[in-house]
Amino acid sequence: MSGVRTGDHFESLFEYAPISLWEEDFSGIKKFLDRLRTQGVTNLEDYLDEHPEEIRSSIRQIRVMRVNRETLKMFGATSEAELLDGLDRIFRDEMQVHFRAQLLALWNGELEWTGESVNYRLDGEQLNIRLRWRVLPKYASGWECALISIENITLLKKAEEYLRYLGTHDVMTELYNRAYFEETLLELEANRKDPIAVIVIDLNNLKPINDRYGHQVGDKLIRRTAEVLKAGASEGHITARIGGDEFVIIMPGSDNTDSQELIERIQSLVDMNNKFYREPELSLSLGAAVSEPGLSLEKVISLADDEMYRDKGLYHRRRKEDHLNRSSQ
Repeated sequence: MSGVRTGDHFESLFEYAPISLWEEDFSGIKKFLDRLRTQGVTNLEDYLDEHPEEIRSSIRQIRVMRVNRETLKMFGATSEAELLDGLDRIFRDEMQVHFRAQLLALWNGELEWTGESVNYRLDGEQLNIRLRWRVLPKYASGWECALISIENITLLKKAEEYLRYLGTHDVMTELYNRAYFEETLLELEANRKDPIAVIVIDLNNLKPINDRYGHQVGDKLIRRTAEVLKAGASEGHITARIGGDEFVIIMPGSDNTDSQELIERIQSLVDMNNKFYREPELSLSLGAAVSEPGLSLEKVISLADDEMYRDKGLYHRRRKEDHLNRSSQ
C-alpha cells in the first residue's frame, strides 16, 4: 500500500545515508558504570582523574554492530571487517579526552550526547568530527543499542583556525599583530609577575627604500626583519609587528641581562642576514626596558621606545659621519 515503509526501506536509509552511521552496543559501558557504583564510587569525575586508564578500558567495552557505507569511505576502509579490525587506530589519543565527557553524561543518566571529538582514518589522517549518539528508547534499561552519527568537520575546523590566525597574526611576516600584542599586554598587566623585559625594534630607512626601489623591495625587507626576530627570540617570547616598520618583543620573566643578550643576538643575526641577501642593507634600531613594581607595562614600552630612538640617533650620526668621510676622500 502506498506510504507504507518496509524494513528494507529503513535498511537502505541506514546503508546509504550521506553521513557516517554506527550501530553500537553500550551494554558493556553500563556494566562498567554499574560496577563502579557497587564499589562505592559516587563521583565519576574524581575517579577518572585518579584512574585515567579506565577511560581507554571503557572504550573497549563498546561493541560495534554495524556501520554504513559512508563510514567506510570516511575512515578509509574497504570493508566493515577492515574497519572493525582497525578500531584501535581510529579511536585513540585526543579521543580519550572527549570520551571522558561522554562517560560522565552516561553516569548522570543522559542517554544522548552531542559534541566534538577527534578520530583518525586508517591511514593515520586526523579527522575533526561532530559526534551525536543516542541510546534507543527501546533499550534504555540495558543500553544494548545506540545509534551514532559522525560528521566530518575537519575543513570547517581548519577554516576556523585560519580565521583565528588572521585575527592574531600579521599576514606578511607571520608574527603576531598589534591586536594580539595589546591583548597580551592587558593579560600580563592583569596577572603581573615581574620582571618583564620589552624590546622595541624599528626598521631603519624603510621609507627611502620604498621610494627608491619600490614597495615590493620594502616588503621583502620587512620579511627579512621578521626572519631575524623569529630566529633570535626564544620560546615564551611574544614577537609582534605593531606598525609598518615597528616591531616589539615581550619577554616574560626576563631582566636587563636577558634583553641585552637578545639585542646582541639580533644584531649578530642582522649581520648574517646582510651577508646572505644583496642590497638593500637590513638595519634595525633597538631599545629595551624592564618592568618593576609600580611601573605600568605601557610605561615600560615607552621607556624601551625612548632607548630605541637613542639607538636610531646614533645610527643616523654614524651614517652622516661615514658620508662626510667618503666625501672628503
